[in-house]
Amino acid sequence: MTSFDFSSGSIVGLLRLAVPQILLLTLLFLNLIPLPIPTVGSVKPMFVVMAVYYWSIYRPTLMPPWLCFAVGFVMDVTTGMLPGVNAFILVALQWLVRDQRRFLMGQPYIAIWAVFGLIMGMTAFLEWLAFGLVRGWAPLLPVGTAVLLTFFLFPLVTMLLVLTHRLLPVASRTY
Repeated sequence: MTSFDFSSGSIVGLLRLAVPQILLLTLLFLNLIPLPIPTVGSVKPMFVVMAVYYWSIYRPTLMPPWLCFAVGFVMDVTTGMLPGVNAFILVALQWLVRDQRRFLMGQPYIAIWAVFGLIMGMTAFLEWLAFGLVRGWAPLLPVGTAVLLTFFLFPLVTMLLVLTHRLLPVASRTY
């Protein structure tokens, strides 16, 4: 028989473990808000990709594939993308980063940022390609602007993710 510990310490620990998922949902809502940029139009920075990338490196158990799929599917439904495209991209991103996790953890921040830029570019290109195949080709300028905006917002969002990471209980095992 399984016993459950409902002490205040375990409840606080569970709440602390839920903080990254709550932050991910907050970033999902921010991801849906377009930012008006003159001469380009509305641009949506990819905040969710930042969170999936960060947590897949530093706490992969908090970013399981099913969560990436669910968040990606919600993004697909709310943005009008073909259902499953963002879900597939986020799961593939999580898998790729988690596979290279040991390498990335030993790198300085500038390398983490540079790899994020590469992954961001690939993610945006795959979304643009999928959208173009289904609904017709969109101009590349807003996509490129979104990639650059996301790339330059990454350090700010990373600071928020690092602060959140410090709230978490210490991992009881290695990954």
